[in-house]
Amino acid sequence: MFTPWWRQRRACCPQASGTAPCRRWLRIAPASLVAALPALDSVLYMPLAARGPELSALPRGLLAETPQLAPLLRVRWLMAVSVIAVDGPHEWIDGLDRTGQPCVRLHLLPDTDYLGWDRLLAGGEPAAAMPRTPHLQAVDAYPLRFHRRRLAGLDVLRGELAAGLSPLGRQLAGRIAYVHTGQRDRQFR
Repeated sequence: MFTPWWRQRRACCPQASGTAPCRRWLRIAPASLVAALPALDSVLYMPLAARGPELSALPRGLLAETPQLAPLLRVRWLMAVSVIAVDGPHEWIDGLDRTGQPCVRLHLLPDTDYLGWDRLLAGGEPAAAMPRTPHLQAVDAYPLRFHRRRLAGLDVLRGELAAGLSPLGRQLAGRIAYVHTGQRDRQFR
């Protein structure tokens, strides 16, 4: 019998059945993250308001096509969060830099490829919990699909706006964007 993903998460993380979120910490190399992102299909990408990237912290061989994607290149840790709320299950990933500062957040949407999401999390190395990270306001929110290509020996990460989100995906993305950015009446097509 097929068990829905949110029930599996609930079984492995009993506190997820209440209001307390379940957190898993993973260590990940930027190249592994960039390689896994295209398999996600549509996610809600939110760069967080944090200090600028340190040039020495950026990985060699990787390039972000736009400044909005540059925070992904700083990620060294993932905090995968699952919570069962009144309106159903929610999952997201916070990407943190080498100092533990949050850089980005990726929200699972109904349009996300769940197998790609699980492969991304399986690609990280389990780690002990880090100290509590500060909550940062999102700069913006974009429903994106990621693409990776090779250019002159570099892996180039590109994001395209995810057109054609399902009605449920648009509604959920709008609600999440409002909560995390404060932007009212956010419409995702």
